[in-house]
Amino acid sequence: MPHDPNQPTIVRPFSRKSTVLELASTVPGRAFKALIVRQLPPVATEKERQELEDLTVGLPLETLVELSEGKLTWGIADSVVDLANRKPHRVIHRGVGAGAGALKKVARKVRR
Repeated sequence: MPHDPNQPTIVRPFSRKSTVLELASTVPGRAFKALIVRQLPPVATEKERQELEDLTVGLPLETLVELSEGKLTWGIADSVVDLANRKPHRVIHRGVGAGAGALKKVARKVRR
């Protein structure tokens, strides 16, 4: 099967410094890119839309987290990186930890 030059080359390991475009060379990264692109604000023309999309997917993941005003958390960003790096066990551990924290928070409110 010949290599498609339009398909980005997968360069593992990915990190928080990886761009969305680099992550998009993997299946989880493509899903994440689609999610990010859907969240872009509306613009007047298709040209402006494409420019905004190109700018956004070219940013490092850590920059997106910092600019997202809490919409994109470090936990989500780290989970995308772990999935792209083929380390799903880390995502499970992170999810269990988040669930335990949420359970403690609910328990505190119930006791009051």
